[in-house]
Amino acid sequence: MTVSLQHPLETAETPLYGDADIVAASGLALPSLRVLQSAGAIQAEKEAKEHGGFRRMWREETILKAAVGAFMGEHFSWNIRTVAEVLAKTHASAWDASIIMASATASEMRSDQKLIKTSDQDWFLELIDRRFLFLRIPALMTTMLPDVVFGQTDLLLGIIEPSGKFRMIPWFLGNKTGLAKAEKILGRDTAEYTQRIYKLAMAVHANCLSKTSLNLGLQIRAACRRLKGFEAHFVEAVLQPKEGERKNERKPASSRSPAAARKGGRTGNNR
Repeated sequence: MTVSLQHPLETAETPLYGDADIVAASGLALPSLRVLQSAGAIQAEKEAKEHGGFRRMWREETILKAAVGAFMGEHFSWNIRTVAEVLAKTHASAWDASIIMASATASEMRSDQKLIKTSDQDWFLELIDRRFLFLRIPALMTTMLPDVVFGQTDLLLGIIEPSGKFRMIPWFLGNKTGLAKAEKILGRDTAEYTQRIYKLAMAVHANCLSKTSLNLGLQIRAACRRLKGFEAHFVEAVLQPKEGERKNERKPASSRSPAAARKGGRTGNNR
């Protein structure tokens, strides 16, 4: 990676990890991490070498944020540049709070507990009609985020443009004073236009044709476990049949051996 390191190591006690650690825990290769760093989505630290110079290192929260990026790219079918824009332009508190909550529950897991399960405190990303990106959080967690009214659990993060660019929409437009605040920041015309987009997004959210929902908590807990050297598996992967079993299931009953047919609860002549 050629991007400069902006933040030096602050304290000797800060846990830092190397390139191999962030690649293994996040699931992103170094070129993809370079894109995230160039966009300002993640930032590296630098640690002094014994004989001079520095090595690139990463904080735990940065690695978990990169894991979120890998999760979004895979399940939303986004390229890494779209992922980088979403991570960089969205209010940092959204990612920070979700990482704090999920990593806290991960630390409570036993070392031999390999299966990652859901929690009623999990946070979700929702992509509505392939365009509108929302953050869904538990009602009690709304007090953790700025400019969020208690009980405002569906927070609009922004819009994915046809070009793949991401346009951030402030979630405070859902508050009574949101428009006035937006006018001070954006100007009246831009604020009113942005509020119309916000209202459209909320209407689409309530009447969507399609929705893809991702559990951030699951992915962050899994990455946190991998970072600590523990195994982490999702229920879906554990219960999914092996490749050999899937091939066997696709075969017609008549092409399977009598023993296999009987084991499956039918013979080759049954219809």
